Amino acid sequence: MDETFAAIGLEVPSEKDFNYLAERAGDHGEPTQLSRRGAVLHGRCWKLGEGLEVWTVLYESGTGEVFYADCRPGFRARYTQRITPWALTEYDEDGEAIVHGFCDGTETEVLFELQNLTEVGPEGFRAQELQVGLCGLAYRARVSKTKPEHMRWEPLEKAAPSRAAHENDWSLTGRVLSFKSLRNPLSGSELHWVYLDLEQLRLEVLVNRRALRGGALALGATLSAEVWLQGHILDRRALLSRYEGADTSCSMADLWTHLKRRN
Repeated sequence: MDETFAAIGLEVPSEKDFNYLAERAGDHGEPTQLSRRGAVLHGRCWKLGEGLEVWTVLYESGTGEVFYADCRPGFRARYTQRITPWALTEYDEDGEAIVHGFCDGTETEVLFELQNLTEVGPEGFRAQELQVGLCGLAYRARVSKTKPEHMRWEPLEKAAPSRAAHENDWSLTGRVLSFKSLRNPLSGSELHWVYLDLEQLRLEVLVNRRALRGGALALGATLSAEVWLQGHILDRRALLSRYEGADTSCSMADLWTHLKRRN
């Protein structure tokens, strides 16, 4: 079945297991909904803890018919990216939405599965730029102490076409800035959260310990991975809830460099 669930520590070996997981997410998840072109999307976010989530979506047609649309794993990233320009593509009956854009001020392209379309609502898509928490759920990853000639960030369908299953699959190589061990409270699986410098951007990656090859994780080590990129849009309320006061480690000069004037 879907390999992406293994990244958050859940085994889904059969369609029966997949349907059971979707049913549990529907029963235990926090409900949100969004009207779309005469229909309604019903989202359920089952928060497992440690930032791990399972999302399921039901599609209600204009005639009142309700059917299951999608079930997918998720992880709430700890850092945010500014994405502009951006474009949103929705597949309402499949319960999916894909965002394609560029990291603000760069030519770095991102394309990711949007998890919380029903949670944010239409207000979250009126801004010129999106505040997004991005995290790649790793199919596989390898640690090396050898410094690569260059960092890598490219679509998996270009790097390894035979292994690309989704349009938001990416291949990457980056330097480990920080990492932390996590445990899925539902399954007990051991996971690793890794924060990477890819030169073009900094990105969080979540990898199941069983899918990690090579040496031990260490600061400055090189991590290569193939990931399913997903993200959550932060609305104004979510951004305000993250405010923890001024960062005294930053100088006033550093703060001024981030100010831009949009004409």
